[in-house]
Amino acid sequence: MKIRRFSAGYFTGKSGARPGSSGNRRQTVERVATMRRWNDRMLKTKMFIAFSIVSLFIVGVTCVTFYCKNTGDVTNQTFALSKIISKQLSEMINLYTQNIQELSLAISIDPSIQNHLFEFYKASNPIHKETIGYKLNPVLFNFSYPKSYVESISIYTLDEHLYQYTKLVKPRPMMPFSSRHLSEFGRVLSNKPFMLIPADEGVGSRDKPGKVVSFIRKINKIPTQTTIGFVAIDINVNAFRIMLANPNANELEHTMHVVIADDTGRIIFENGTAPAGDSTGRFDAAVFQKPITHGELQWRDKRYLYAFERSHYTGWNTVILIPKDVVLLKQKRIQDIVFIVGAVSMMLVAAVSYMLSHQITLPLHKLMRKMSRVELGDFNQRMEYEGNNEIGRLSKMYNHMLDSISRLIHQVYESRLAENHAQLSALHAQINPHFLYNTLNIMKSISRLRGIEEVAEISESLAGLFQYSMKNLAHPVPLRKELEHIHNYFKIQQHRFGDRMELWCDVPEPLLDAAILKLTIQPLVENAVNHGLRKMKNGGRIHIQAFRRDHALVLEVTDNGEGMSEAERTQLQASLDNSTPLDHDHGVTNGIGVLNIHQRIQLSYGKEYGLKVASAPGRGTTVTLLFPNES
Repeated sequence: MKIRRFSAGYFTGKSGARPGSSGNRRQTVERVATMRRWNDRMLKTKMFIAFSIVSLFIVGVTCVTFYCKNTGDVTNQTFALSKIISKQLSEMINLYTQNIQELSLAISIDPSIQNHLFEFYKASNPIHKETIGYKLNPVLFNFSYPKSYVESISIYTLDEHLYQYTKLVKPRPMMPFSSRHLSEFGRVLSNKPFMLIPADEGVGSRDKPGKVVSFIRKINKIPTQTTIGFVAIDINVNAFRIMLANPNANELEHTMHVVIADDTGRIIFENGTAPAGDSTGRFDAAVFQKPITHGELQWRDKRYLYAFERSHYTGWNTVILIPKDVVLLKQKRIQDIVFIVGAVSMMLVAAVSYMLSHQITLPLHKLMRKMSRVELGDFNQRMEYEGNNEIGRLSKMYNHMLDSISRLIHQVYESRLAENHAQLSALHAQINPHFLYNTLNIMKSISRLRGIEEVAEISESLAGLFQYSMKNLAHPVPLRKELEHIHNYFKIQQHRFGDRMELWCDVPEPLLDAAILKLTIQPLVENAVNHGLRKMKNGGRIHIQAFRRDHALVLEVTDNGEGMSEAERTQLQASLDNSTPLDHDHGVTNGIGVLNIHQRIQLSYGKEYGLKVASAPGRGTTVTLLFPNES
């Protein structure tokens, strides 16, 4: 056998040790210590901690998921609402603009305006041209009066002359009008029938930029379709504010900010509950270049969630801005609700886990108290627990265990009493064997000195009997010793009965060293002599044989005497099968009975061993002994 040797460095880390092995060992020791401290905790505490951690994890994950989902839903709902509002406002502005376009078309094709402009170009007198302006006023009044959103209507001639009707009580100072404007009008209107000009373009009668938007259209002569002038309708942007007003708006709509801007970021209209600054400011035009029409931006030192809709009709972008702090306020409300729900859930879970752990551990504590009483010797402690759950089954198993322990203790107590009873029986049977043994040796010596050989032989055999009986009955002896004891006994009986009976022993040599209990065969031979063969005048025979069968040592003591009736045999066998260690002897012969032998064998080796009796009247009796084959 090879013994592998290791150098000391392998264990100390000085030779061949891997880097960090001491740190790994320290971590392992710490983990073991932590696990030991955890295992030393009470079951109730561990259950409460485990339930609380698991429930905290579940409630935490649920609350975080709920919060994230609802926060995302609020943001998505905000974007969706902003898109809807921006689209609706853009469509309303389109309709508004279409009405103005129809108004401009009606003005441009009105016969009175056509005639007055025709007269204007024919007139050469400046006074006559001014007179035409007075003629145009009632016509322009008729067009503008029903339209509350129209602030003024202007007619521009090709020679830079301007006729204007305004609803303002105090007209605004006229802004210079030049051929540059006419050239710009002609260039733009060559590709489309109308154009929109914000207030900061500096055209028309306006002194406060951002208050009006001009809607300009060519006036073509009918039927030649030659351009004879331009009509400009100034729209007060405050009309947009009235149009956007919604008395049924919700909380989010009240906080939103509306901006109408063109693709360059120039603000045409701005409305909101909070001051947004001067409308001449510019909006971030990069927002309108993105493929996504919603998102988040920083504007005027404030964060907004935005969504916009571009009108292909006007070229304007209707932007809905909702302050992010308003959305965060809703998220804060959701966060507070989630926190309250989580805290209440944790308290409920903690209470339920405590009650459940208490309900589980209470029977266990009761069981521990009862086991402590059992440890002190009180075996009458029983669990009274109703139910078929694990605790109920444990209680039943505990009660069954105590019943088994009590039964085993009673059996051991009875076996000790039976053993003492057997030893006392043997001692009584010996009748002070030391004194008798010494007396028999003296008788043997005197008989041989005086030549009485038969008395000396009987004394010698009887002394051997008593010497064999003096030793402990509980110690097994070789089968050889028991047979020698039987031969001593039979020598004495031969001096009594002469040749009326004989003894045969059929035991194989290997079985002579088999271990059996002392004084288990000789009493059976004695019973055969005293009960089976006592009335026979000759031919009596006792046969002892031994063999192995099914891993057991079988000994049979057979006589050819008078035998027993079936009723007697059945009664004897029943008394053997149903006997207990405290039963008194039945059929006692020579101080040690058949029942005593049977009980001693079963107490020493178990219930599967002992005596079996077979007998028939006139055919003799066979007693079979079963011992474990321990040789």
